[in-house]
Amino acid sequence: MILRRLTDAFRKQDWFTVAVETLIVVLGVFLGLQVNNWNAARVERNSEQVLLLRLQEETRSLLDTQEEEMAAQSPRIELLTDANSVMFSLAPSRPLTNDECWAVVVSHWLPSPTEELSSLDELISSGRFDLISNPSVKAAVRDYAVVQERSRAARAEAVSEFFRLYSRHPDAVWLEVGRAEDTDYFPPTAPLDSEGMKWRYRCDIDQIRGNTAFLSEYSDNAARLNSYLRRYADRIAVLTELDDELTTELGTPDSQRKSEAAP
Repeated sequence: MILRRLTDAFRKQDWFTVAVETLIVVLGVFLGLQVNNWNAARVERNSEQVLLLRLQEETRSLLDTQEEEMAAQSPRIELLTDANSVMFSLAPSRPLTNDECWAVVVSHWLPSPTEELSSLDELISSGRFDLISNPSVKAAVRDYAVVQERSRAARAEAVSEFFRLYSRHPDAVWLEVGRAEDTDYFPPTAPLDSEGMKWRYRCDIDQIRGNTAFLSEYSDNAARLNSYLRRYADRIAVLTELDDELTTELGTPDSQRKSEAAP
């Protein structure tokens, strides 16, 4: 219809009509593009809202998990501190307690922390990080990604450099594993792992105190373990900041995580 009118206008050299019809065509195309852009922007904002809500849920859940794991691991450092006062003391020593001995024997063991945010991993792998429009939220997400990567690198490095004291100094500390049903062989208090195996262990305080190589390697283990466990506090601080930024952006209620809901 418009093309026919334009053709007739050209034939009649009716330039006013040509201008009006051309303007109508251009305006129609422009409005169509604008509607498409508005729809695309609306879809993108909806996608961002869904992503941020999911990210907030995962962040709060991970905060609970991180705090629980840190609480479970912190006693190891306290036990090693108590053991230090015995192993490095110049005064007559006492035997290490069972808990202190166990902490020394497994001083090389690092926990694998729960630190994944699947929403963040998906954003990075899909290259859609710019879907987050709020600069403060984006910065907080980036901060956690950096902390997470540093934690993984630190664990990989530390695991390769820890000393297994029970295999390097069997006269000082000793460790053996057996099945849980071997009650005649393993004491009832022996630690039980997830596969139903029990650990039996022993620490000879006289051998420990007289073995400078053992004490040096143990000290290295304890320092690396302490440094690694402090990374829980780093992750918790960054996750808390991320939760705060998401709460501000989304206008959701403040976090009611398990640790905060406890009486």
